[in-house]
Amino acid sequence: MNIHIEVLRDEAEDAYECLLANAPQALLYHSVRYRSFLQRILKNARSHYLVAYHNGQLVAALPSFIMQGPLGAVVNSLPFYGSYGSIVSLPDVSLSVKRALFLAFEKFCKDNRAICSTIIATPTETDAGLFGDYATDFVDDRIGQITPFPKLEYGDNAKTALMDMFHSKTRNMVRKGAKAGFNVGHDGSLATLSALYELHYDNMRSIGGMPKPWKVFEAIRNSFRYDEDYRVYYATNVNGKVVSALLLFYFNGVVEYFIPATHKESRTLQPSSYIILVAMIDAMSEKGARYWNWGGTWLTQDGVYKFKSRWGTKDYPYRYYVREYLSENSMRRNSRSHLLACYPFFYTIPFSALDADE
Repeated sequence: MNIHIEVLRDEAEDAYECLLANAPQALLYHSVRYRSFLQRILKNARSHYLVAYHNGQLVAALPSFIMQGPLGAVVNSLPFYGSYGSIVSLPDVSLSVKRALFLAFEKFCKDNRAICSTIIATPTETDAGLFGDYATDFVDDRIGQITPFPKLEYGDNAKTALMDMFHSKTRNMVRKGAKAGFNVGHDGSLATLSALYELHYDNMRSIGGMPKPWKVFEAIRNSFRYDEDYRVYYATNVNGKVVSALLLFYFNGVVEYFIPATHKESRTLQPSSYIILVAMIDAMSEKGARYWNWGGTWLTQDGVYKFKSRWGTKDYPYRYYVREYLSENSMRRNSRSHLLACYPFFYTIPFSALDADE
């Protein structure tokens, strides 16, 4: 079998995007524009996208980034809040091609003296044997939750079809938001993006979380095309103040639920639920979207899981496949805070495996 593996070249980017358009498991995170976004925010990292040719045709790829740090190099496919990576391929590509990509990835890690690597599986991957021969030291489980949009016949109402899918509690939240008098829309202005950032910052600080820095929002604006790649939805109150906002991405018929945020004093009025319904209707009617991807949920996040599940979701379990390359297990002697400081936006090893608590 004539298999050739190389690093993605600039002149092959069109062929790579064509691959993604025909790869069932491809999502936004595999795209060239998402790579550009990551390059803008990961200043101390570089991309390494492996592509596989079979008989001269680009048939599969494995994207990754590498970051050098105080403990050595860390490789992720992909970094940044659990961005999906792993292998994307045309349908019916042989396991031999995929194994060749894994071997090339492993060689890259060892050649660069990586201390650990992580491949985040794509939830929509259907090849049950893909990771069968891939050796790992840890696996970290997640649950992907995806809402398949209803297929509409001529004359069907998208709102009615969606509401019929939702749990009764979700329907009540949507109705409450709709009756509260919010004005819901979307636009690509800097003011609306800034309002989303401010709401997100306040939300994360209120729960002791780490908000995404402003540079992330700037990179979105500079890396993607508004209304083609993404939208920022908002809800304003009677005074014209933005009290809730939601960043969505669109790619290959999939809507990515990326950053939601709501003012704490407005939450009980459910502006976010109303935004979601409006955005879903728009995605179906204007974008031809087939799925709404809520993203990954930790197994311990019962409340988050329940909230998403009530929007007509289906579960797609997936895993982080983690390898250590140092026999003395030096990574495990570090604290969580130290690893986060050394490798921002990168996954190292499960924090449950660390010897130190903080």
